[in-house]
Amino acid sequence: MPWLLRMTIVVSFLMAPAALYLLWRLYVSGPRVISQLKRRKFILPAIICSFYLFPLVGVVDFYLTCDIDVLKYPKPLTYWFWFGLIFVFQLVTWVIIADLIKWASRFFSGNKAWIGSVHSRALVTLFVIIFCYTGWKVYKDTTRIVVEDITLNIEDLPGSLHGFKIVHISDIQGDEYTGSQRIADYIGKLNAQNPDLVIFTGDLISYGTDFIKQSAREFGQAESKYGVYAVVGDHDYWAGTGHVEEALKEAGIPLLQDENAVIPIDRSYSAVITGITEVYSKQSDPEIADSLARSAGEGALKIFASHQVDDYLISSAREHDFDMMLAGHTHGGQIRVPFMGMEFSASERETSYISGLYFDGHLPIIVNNGLGFTLGPIRYNAPPTITVIELQPE
Repeated sequence: MPWLLRMTIVVSFLMAPAALYLLWRLYVSGPRVISQLKRRKFILPAIICSFYLFPLVGVVDFYLTCDIDVLKYPKPLTYWFWFGLIFVFQLVTWVIIADLIKWASRFFSGNKAWIGSVHSRALVTLFVIIFCYTGWKVYKDTTRIVVEDITLNIEDLPGSLHGFKIVHISDIQGDEYTGSQRIADYIGKLNAQNPDLVIFTGDLISYGTDFIKQSAREFGQAESKYGVYAVVGDHDYWAGTGHVEEALKEAGIPLLQDENAVIPIDRSYSAVITGITEVYSKQSDPEIADSLARSAGEGALKIFASHQVDDYLISSAREHDFDMMLAGHTHGGQIRVPFMGMEFSASERETSYISGLYFDGHLPIIVNNGLGFTLGPIRYNAPPTITVIELQPE
């Protein structure tokens, strides 16, 4: 069974308790809700059940043909399922609150019929409002591109690097959903920041080789004073690092694979980027990472870049006095599902470095949300991001 279908089924099971609770409230505990809708009494349950069409079709298709590609399914079917995941958890939160208010109000009012009537109307109202809000928020967080400004104060920063601007991006992930125009818009907004240096922390494409050249061509439009540099991501490695390296080379972008890049800033100072390959299928060798970090020397600006964050990489960068560590991989959580005032995402199961700026001792660790998608083709509370890092003296 394809991994994408397997993960969709897992998400379906995680979503099931919330969906069943909503159906129970509609049919068992809230008959007035159904009566409010009259002849349209099946519309709300039907909407909730329809969210499962995508995994259901996938499972049936797999057992009938044994050879499926869910990425080729109609996009509305896929979008509907992932929208449903967020909507169901968002709605069940408010339904539980409404239920608690209904239960508490019985201690202050003896008119149970009136309370029940208000409660049933509230449930229908909540369904409509949250449905509309979730749709708007999913569209907004998926399509907008946020510029995140970070000012880093660097000790003994040379005057030539005051105001030096590094743009950090990650996870372009070109595919059927992240096409040429979307990447072009992302790179166009990057160029609008007038960067001195651009660093890309991996995952040019989502899978296969079909979108490598297209993605590299659009990425190649990035402009900066001192160049554009990239490291290897998980999906780059799975697609074949050689293919990605060749396409990026044609676009004028070096792919750093366990190596240092020395960038002259002026006659006196240089910046050093230590690019480490840290992915699921090829974890970096601690000895090699330490050796590269040590050989970075006493550069005026030292940047450690890898696709994933790992404790020993942080330790190496910190011990060898790097000015920052840059990474991606998490997509900022991508779909941060809201439930009872909290947010949950798959990335939190893997790392505590999800999105934005962190510190480990004196080492700043910056994780970029990226542009593209993994698993689901939407974003929620984790919009695509361009990180602009401006250097100032401490």
